[in-house]
Amino acid sequence: MNKKKLKIYFTDFWPNFRLEDNYFYNLLSLKYDLTIDNTNPDVLFHSVDYFNKEGHLKYNNGLTKKIFFTGENIDPKTVDTHFSLSFKKNTSKNYRLPLWTQYINWFEKNNNIPDRDPAYLISKKSLLSSRKKPTTVKPYFCSFIASKPVGERVTFVPKLNEVKKVHNLGRLYNNSFMRVPGRGDQKRKLTFMKPFKFNLSFENTNSDGYVTEKILHSMYTGSIPIYWGSSQVKEDFNPNSFIYHGDFKKDSDLIDHILDTYNNKALIANYLNEPIFKNNKIPDFVKPESVLAALSEFIDQ
Repeated sequence: MNKKKLKIYFTDFWPNFRLEDNYFYNLLSLKYDLTIDNTNPDVLFHSVDYFNKEGHLKYNNGLTKKIFFTGENIDPKTVDTHFSLSFKKNTSKNYRLPLWTQYINWFEKNNNIPDRDPAYLISKKSLLSSRKKPTTVKPYFCSFIASKPVGERVTFVPKLNEVKKVHNLGRLYNNSFMRVPGRGDQKRKLTFMKPFKFNLSFENTNSDGYVTEKILHSMYTGSIPIYWGSSQVKEDFNPNSFIYHGDFKKDSDLIDHILDTYNNKALIANYLNEPIFKNNKIPDFVKPESVLAALSEFIDQ
């Protein structure tokens, strides 16, 4: 059966975004015969305007259907669009697709191209296999990679570092001979994280449903995430596979638990033996077929 023809275009996305080589293009290709058209697209995907050009406003023509995707803590209700993919709960005009979903190689593309879009970093298969690694390949305590002095990280990272050194590999609090170059969503970040038993996976902000790639990166590298952010993370991932900041009344209680775990191989193994996802199954709502169904319902109406 011939696929339905569909003209699409993309604007206001992040650096290194490729028009015919991205999550949304590959997803729609499963159902539609796509053509890139920057003049009169049927559907326009737009993001958070990383280059301050407001490219999406050029397509307010009454014909083009606009779909907004955000990986930032931005409420899509505040954006001039028709439908959105965001961290917010499902509604008639929004489908929940948190940012961490964009780092999985859903379509089995070549992920060995330097500086390519982050959508190909992590294979599906690796997320369903054991995270347990020999302790000899994890010689260091804890990593932290961030650039912005925002959120709970501002106070917690120095507190933990006072009792045991945290290797701060980004621009914020940098104190290590190891330093992650470039953007924090590239393959080199994952390489730098692998020697650490723990990773401080702290979001920039705590907003309901806002779960980014930070916890996924930590799990993929075999580190135990210490996560601060939305409690929705316990629904997206197996809560027994990471340490959640919100489960502790005081920072000192959390730090004690981290140190107890670090000094006990059995406790470390307990975390690493747990699957990343509940029942070792990727949640249905993030699978391509589910997202495509939601998008198709909007596009074809």
